[in-house]
Amino acid sequence: MPTPEPLPASLLADPAFVSACAQREIGAVFQLARARAGVGPAQIARRTGLSTSRVTEIMTGGRTVSSMDVIERIAEGLRIPGRMLGLADRPWEQAAEPAAYRPAAVPETWEVLDMLSRSTASDAALSHLEAAVATVAFRYPSTAPAESVPTLQRQLVGVHEMLGRPQALAARRRGVRILAAVSGLLGLAHHDLGDRGRSDAHFHLGAIAASEGEADDLTAWLLTMQSIVEYTAGRRDTATVLLQQAAAHAETAAPRRRAWVTANLARALAAGGDRAEALAALDQAAHQLDLADEPLGGLDFFTAPRLDGLAGEAYAHLGEHDAAGSLLETAISRRAAVDVKGRAVLTLDLAEVRLAQGSLDAACALAHEALDVADGSVVQPIVLRARAFQDSLAPWATERPVRELAARVRESRAQLVHA
Repeated sequence: MPTPEPLPASLLADPAFVSACAQREIGAVFQLARARAGVGPAQIARRTGLSTSRVTEIMTGGRTVSSMDVIERIAEGLRIPGRMLGLADRPWEQAAEPAAYRPAAVPETWEVLDMLSRSTASDAALSHLEAAVATVAFRYPSTAPAESVPTLQRQLVGVHEMLGRPQALAARRRGVRILAAVSGLLGLAHHDLGDRGRSDAHFHLGAIAASEGEADDLTAWLLTMQSIVEYTAGRRDTATVLLQQAAAHAETAAPRRRAWVTANLARALAAGGDRAEALAALDQAAHQLDLADEPLGGLDFFTAPRLDGLAGEAYAHLGEHDAAGSLLETAISRRAAVDVKGRAVLTLDLAEVRLAQGSLDAACALAHEALDVADGSVVQPIVLRARAFQDSLAPWATERPVRELAARVRESRAQLVHA
């Protein structure tokens, strides 16, 4: 197949086209390609391997595109640089990139830190940015991280540019608090995508921003987010230290956030074998959640089903498998269907409980169920949890269910979604 002709450099640099790509509004991308470059539905279909009817449906708004495979095919067929669509650079980009195309620069963390070390956005602009970040945070559990990253990067660009201008003290403080939240979300997203270097850098940036923003409740949130990454990666002592620091910062936070911090601390303490402290923390988290009357939204999304999940994990660590199994089953049944990562990880936790109860077949069946839930949306925490469960199955390595599951886990690792 001949190499597709690139779209005109003027189109690739057009703000409307750049915005459509950044939002992954593929219908608008196709419309602009037709209007500005004369690339109609039939030609788009030939280039991308889609049917002409499907291209027309997308172009007229009758169909949307969310599949990463299709988005990559569109990038390849129309020769749209990967960064414009939130993808990795395409192989052909190293050979040639339109000179007129200059993607919006996503600042490196050191650039933002340098800016923070130097000494006004309007209230409306800040409020809109805060609301946009809060929306991404609240939707994160039900959104693939690869889809969240481009939006968060654009928000990082926005706050970076804002902090580069002279600001009133109150506006600057709000700006650095927004920066802390965006950085924490990017830290979690890059962890979910398997990029520890970027994850660590964003968490470091977030910690500095939260400190400058003089917001203890935000520092507590950020430390807890980082602790979840550490816990998932098996660095549970580090997670415990971070959560103890978070608990100290959360003393003046709203009850829902305190409950979230305390419940995560209970799980970490249980993983370390500290039974009395873990159970006391679970009781405290339940009490704090009972006191919570602030609405769900933004950075605060902790609910009773999430507490059940953390409590189930804690009881499993403490060897109380009947209680753990009951709590995990309840948590899974009440978790939103779109929360793929949460449901898959909890199901793997339940598989671990069933194994401890002596039911190898049930445990392996649950692990398969977890990977079915995650099919097409496999992220790093699911892979790490599946591998940990596979390690628990080592004494039964020659059993058929275990061998079949091992093959499935290898497949899941190959499906790991990257930004």
